[in-house]
Amino acid sequence: MESKPGFQRLRGADIQRLGVFKVVVESGGLSSAADFLGVDLSTVSRHIKDLEIRLGLELCSRGPGGFALTTQGRTTYDVACLLAETLQTCDERLEGLREGLSGTLRIGLVNHLLSAQELRFPEILRSMRESAPNLIVDCKVLTPSEIMRQIETRQIHLGILGTGEQPEHLVFAPIFREEAGLYCAPGHTLFTSPRAIFGRDALEGTVYVSRTHSSPTDLRAQALGLVAETSSNDIDVISSLVLSGLYVGFLPVHAVAAQRDSASFRRLAIEGGECEVPFYACTLRRADRSRRTNLFLRILRSVIADQTNDTIRKTLQS
Repeated sequence: MESKPGFQRLRGADIQRLGVFKVVVESGGLSSAADFLGVDLSTVSRHIKDLEIRLGLELCSRGPGGFALTTQGRTTYDVACLLAETLQTCDERLEGLREGLSGTLRIGLVNHLLSAQELRFPEILRSMRESAPNLIVDCKVLTPSEIMRQIETRQIHLGILGTGEQPEHLVFAPIFREEAGLYCAPGHTLFTSPRAIFGRDALEGTVYVSRTHSSPTDLRAQALGLVAETSSNDIDVISSLVLSGLYVGFLPVHAVAAQRDSASFRRLAIEGGECEVPFYACTLRRADRSRRTNLFLRILRSVIADQTNDTIRKTLQS
């Protein structure tokens, strides 16, 4: 079949240009993309201009008004994502022909998770290195919604997150439950309250920092009559807002204990028991997973199981 007049079939260099264009879109502009790629702004600009010339399309507007995609640019971005996914699939199929695992396993985590003792992430990384010495584990901190989006687009292989939103096309395997406490700080009226237990009668109308994603902490907050005045997914931001003395907020107990100023927080004991947030390993369905992902999941389950058994043994010995 002949090409339409004015259209030139994609060549090898165009694949690289589409990859750069994808990064520009996901970074929100050329400057951010240049920083991410570690190249000069002029190099990124040249790639985009060359791609527009090759395709005969205007992909985006860029200048004092900011970066914005055209309608053609949005379609081209979809094509760039499809191309990246196809190349990733080809890479993983070829990887299956080799005996050992190599390449990079990309993992997305929420921002406070690495200090959670329940996860034992350093032990998981050591086991990964022992099982696959040539495999690189690349971790980045993302919001729960971004973790799920990047798994769908195959930018990362798996994520570890706590969320009430679980799209059917992804798999969510429960791995542990994180204890979250309700905290306040000096300057807040509850900090010096003589109460030992706080129920709805004491908390109703109190402003708190909610999450920007679906979370069990917000369900508990609503049951206690708390009122969301501001929101964040970043634990450091929530901690700072609580430390201002203006808000109460739910925080992971381990994250507060790890802070140098942890004594500045008061944990408020709440009626109905403490709040636990389930965490999951989120992946594509089994048929679409890479060998790297399956290895990580096996090691993750093994480490979590060992920890559970240790807890049971200590309980029986006490």
